[in-house]
Formats: sequence, C-alpha cells, structure tokens
Amino acid sequence: MTVPTSGTALHVTLAGPSGAPVVVLLHGFPETAATWRPVAADLARDHRVVVPDLRGAGCSGFAPPGTDAYATRDLAADLAELAVALRLPPATVVGHDLGAMTAVAWARQRPEQVARLVLSGGGVPGFGLAELGPPHLAAFGHAPPGAVEAAQRGRVRAFLADFTGTPAFPLDEAVAAYAPPGRLDAAMGRYRALDRDAAAQRADPRPLAMPVLVVAGGAPDLAAATVTPLAPGRRVVVVPGAGHYVLVERPAAFADALRGA
Repeated sequence: MTVPTSGTALHVTLAGPSGAPVVVLLHGFPETAATWRPVAADLARDHRVVVPDLRGAGCSGFAPPGTDAYATRDLAADLAELAVALRLPPATVVGHDLGAMTAVAWARQRPEQVARLVLSGGGVPGFGLAELGPPHLAAFGHAPPGAVEAAQRGRVRAFLADFTGTPAFPLDEAVAAYAPPGRLDAAMGRYRALDRDAAAQRADPRPLAMPVLVVAGGAPDLAAATVTPLAPGRRVVVVPGAGHYVLVERPAAFADALRGA
C-alpha cells in the first residue's frame, strides 16, 4: 500500500495479525523494504509487521523537487505521519545501517510512538560515527549531488556487489531498486545529510526515553559504541556467524533476538 505524507509518499508492506505487538523495520543502503522479507516473515507469526521503503528508496517517493531533504529528521517526520495514518500503537522500531540512524531520530523526535528501539549495523551521527565509521561515509557524503550516480551508471551491479560483499545479500533486488534514474542519488542524499544529522543530534543531548537493544553481527558494531551516550543501559546481542548484514545472513537469529529482548 502507499501512504501519503506531507513530504513524500511511502510504500509500506504490512504482515501479521492485526492487534499483535507492532514492529517497524527500517532498511539501510543498498537495502529496501524487501531486504527485510525473511525477518518479516518470521516475525509475522506473532507480530504486526510494518516495513516501509524509506523516502527515495524502493517504491516510495523522492524528496520534494528542488530539495535534498534526506536528513534523518526528514525521514523521521515521514514515519511519524505514517504511524498516525496507520493508527499504530507505540511500536518496536528496528533500524539497520542507515535505517538505524533514522530510527534514533524518530525515537528522539516522537518518543511516544516508539516503545522500544533496536539498532543494527548503523551508528548515531554526532556521537562518534564520523570517527569510527567506514571511509565511504565521508566519500559519499562529500560527493556533489548526482556525482556518484553518474560515475556508476552502467555498472550498478558491480558497484553494489563490491559494496555489500556477502553472497547472502539479495543483489538482484538491490540492482532493480537502485538502477532507475534518481534512485542511487537519493540514497547518496542520506550520506550528504550526515553532517546535518550530526549537528542536530549534538544539539539535543537528552537520553533516549525507551529501552535500546543492539543486534550485532559477529561483534559489537557501530551502533553499540555510538548510541551509548544516549542510552547508557543499552543491551547488545551478538549473532555469531554473521557480519554487517545480519538480517539476511542470519534472519531467524535476528528475529529471535528481537523476541528475546
């Protein structure tokens, strides 16, 4: 289904029994809502699962014309409106990679909508992400609008294959999602916004108001280190045998970690 918001239109997949506890799954890059499919199918046995394509990704709309509005506050505003439109009760919000950053922004902007926060593979801008994160954060973030998409035109599959680095990742789906004009540049808009995100996070030192769980692949990741100033009591569950893309490498273990939190 498609849900209009004041900033864009979000494509959303719903699964699981109505009335069950609600979990919202937020993707990163080069993911879309479809990347959550194995986890969502598992959780839908006993949860109401809400999986949006975030602004600019998958089947959702872009930022308004003439803007580069892909900061976490923009994406969080979309999600806050989505929660109202779907009449969601306070939910468990799960964010992976760039989706983790958006999850934190949503939880800080509208804490009454987020009962519990689960982060995986994504750090919090302004609290060590720039220092601890991989080099591509700065490389993508400092590239002019359109530059990365222009450079990768005609080789999107090779670009994403090098970027993901695991055979478990659903590469065909990612190529289909990010090859159309404008899609890869919209994804880069999230990286271009990281400095703005960092400034906004540092300007608001309030701790997170809800329990925080980090689900890490192999060893504690960026989320554990960078969310600690905002959630000193955060818990960490390490999923052995997985790397950054734990949601596709060990989906059953990921779902079990959410249930056990």
